[in-house]
Amino acid sequence: MRIERVGSLHFVQTNHVNWVIDDHPDGVVLIDSGYVGQRAELIASLHALGRAPEDVRAVLITHAHADHIGGAAWLAKEHGTPVYAPPGEVAHIHREHIQQVTPLSIVRKAARPGVIAWAASIAPLLGGDPALAVPSATAAPSDDGLVQVPGTPRLIALPGHTSGHAAYLYEESGVVVTGDALVTGHRTSRRSGPQLLPSMFHHDLPRASESLGRLPELDATTMMPGHGPSWTGSLRHAVEIARRP
Repeated sequence: MRIERVGSLHFVQTNHVNWVIDDHPDGVVLIDSGYVGQRAELIASLHALGRAPEDVRAVLITHAHADHIGGAAWLAKEHGTPVYAPPGEVAHIHREHIQQVTPLSIVRKAARPGVIAWAASIAPLLGGDPALAVPSATAAPSDDGLVQVPGTPRLIALPGHTSGHAAYLYEESGVVVTGDALVTGHRTSRRSGPQLLPSMFHHDLPRASESLGRLPELDATTMMPGHGPSWTGSLRHAVEIARRP
């Protein structure tokens, strides 16, 4: 686990997936939360900041895949922590439907470098429930696009990876938390640097590619993705790299 700080935001990078802790003076907010089996890492990342799970005022979710909501489900159940999802993602986090890579898709891509090793490494982290839900999750409360939690990030809709996927823009810090809309690496990818995840992970790949066009409009110079290291520089350049063949 590696933690990088930009202002009150702490980017937690693990071998499997990343999350962000906003250690804001008005209260701690968690953005995404890892797999069920990463609870110890999640708690350790909070302890590294002198915080505990009960200090978390809210969890913001970029999208409802199992590797992003595991800790949120536990915090909601054990501590009553509010969990907020983008409006278009609420049905997904409730598991009224599911838009996630299937075992059949993984089998079909088994010959791709890294896929079998990746699948084997995450199996123990799923907690036996790849369709994990957070029944108490609600739509992120916003006022003119600003989410009403400490830090007041701006919700940026970036559909495609899932139908309701969104990023969170911290305008004062110049940071955008992109979830899986734009990443910088993955164990099943041969590339490093800004990129879309491999096609099997996207619900609607053409729409995910189209959503990249929103990122250069944002006033941010640091990207904290769901997978891979952080990125500092022009978001326009990052998108150009991601779109290269």
